[in-house]
Amino acid sequence: MVKLGFYGAAGEVTGSNFLIETDKHKYVVDCGLFQGAGEFTELNDDPFEYPAGEVDALIVTHAHLDHIGRIPKLVAEGFTGPIIGTKATLELTSLVLRDAYDLAERRYERDGKPLIFTEPDLKRALALFQPIPYRTRHTLSGDDVVTLYDAGHILGSSTVHLEAGGKKIVFSGDIGHAPNILLPAPEDEFVADVVVTEGTYGGREREDTVDRLQVLRESLEWVIERRGVLLIPAFSVERSQELLYMFNLLFNKHQLQRVPIYLDSPLAIEALQVFERHQELYKQEVQQVRRTDDDIFDFRGLVLAATVEDSKSINEQAPPKVIIAGSGMMDGGRIHHHLKRYLSWPNTYLLVVGYQARGTLGSEILSGVDHVTILGERIPIRAKIVKAEVFSGHADNSELLDWLGGIRFNKGGRIFVVHAEADRAELFIDNIKHALPDLTVEAPTLKQIVEL
Repeated sequence: MVKLGFYGAAGEVTGSNFLIETDKHKYVVDCGLFQGAGEFTELNDDPFEYPAGEVDALIVTHAHLDHIGRIPKLVAEGFTGPIIGTKATLELTSLVLRDAYDLAERRYERDGKPLIFTEPDLKRALALFQPIPYRTRHTLSGDDVVTLYDAGHILGSSTVHLEAGGKKIVFSGDIGHAPNILLPAPEDEFVADVVVTEGTYGGREREDTVDRLQVLRESLEWVIERRGVLLIPAFSVERSQELLYMFNLLFNKHQLQRVPIYLDSPLAIEALQVFERHQELYKQEVQQVRRTDDDIFDFRGLVLAATVEDSKSINEQAPPKVIIAGSGMMDGGRIHHHLKRYLSWPNTYLLVVGYQARGTLGSEILSGVDHVTILGERIPIRAKIVKAEVFSGHADNSELLDWLGGIRFNKGGRIFVVHAEADRAELFIDNIKHALPDLTVEAPTLKQIVEL
């Protein structure tokens, strides 16, 4: 008998955490942080619902915090097995977890909010990393095997194909939106009894069909014309690097007027080195560009603001200018300081290029309010605000259905929809049932356990 437990990203988008239990072994796929406001963030403080010390291995789909943020906490509760992912994923995971710990430590010093893991927990977790390449069968315990496939979401991201207890179980991770700027299309050529699929944009087609370069060009031309500031809150891993690549193309290939561009994110700057080391993961078109361009993430006018002093000095540069800063959901990080300074300027262009979870500052700004409170100060909103879904790293409804349609399901195949808010999951399930009528489809609830 095989059991599947849903201990995160069930009925909502963050906190990815799934337990697979056979008669002999236990495996966890992802161990992410609950993000947003209210009760879900409080779940990060709770102990895991299963004995961490009994888990044989942890498999990581990719290095976003909502998939990896509680890994050291799992170690703190007794996990000692291997942590498996691609080499790029584990390198990025190391950077993201160290950054998350530093932020949590500062929050503790400022607000007294307890940390969910310690620095020794983090060091023990990093020592357990075990990288494996794509499309290589890796033996776990007994006859159980895991194979990773390219999910096309961020560098090193994987779809997990787990063969355990006689069942073939696929965990989508986050499926990339094609055409991805840097990465190949997601892989889907495998056989499955059960698929646990993300549904972040399930039940919804993107309305924004404009080319990403065109969106970026229009925003930059708007700022140049008004001598303003282009603010781009961006996730430090993948989105920031994509933006640099596109700015490089606009300046070098499209001869757009150059303005100073600031990457104000220490984590994004560190992640650039991982992207440099793993050029073999780029899609063919990008590798061809690289043959004639020595550094696709560097160009004249780019400033890497690594230190706090570097960040503060951005204010000394007169507009027009571009500031790329974290966090992507505007719920912390250096973007807070820039929003506080520039959100009230009518010649500021706020380009929102990523998902904004409920309860975050980004979600509040997009709701249409006329002011927000940032760092204790009431800030009126006079900036032009544009949400560009075309930048999303998540597949939309049609792309997810195409991905599911490429999988060869065994008789009695089942699909579980996760990483989706309840109303979106319901729409997505209806679409799956229409497209794949022979399969059983449902949306699990948090802490639900099903027998496979």
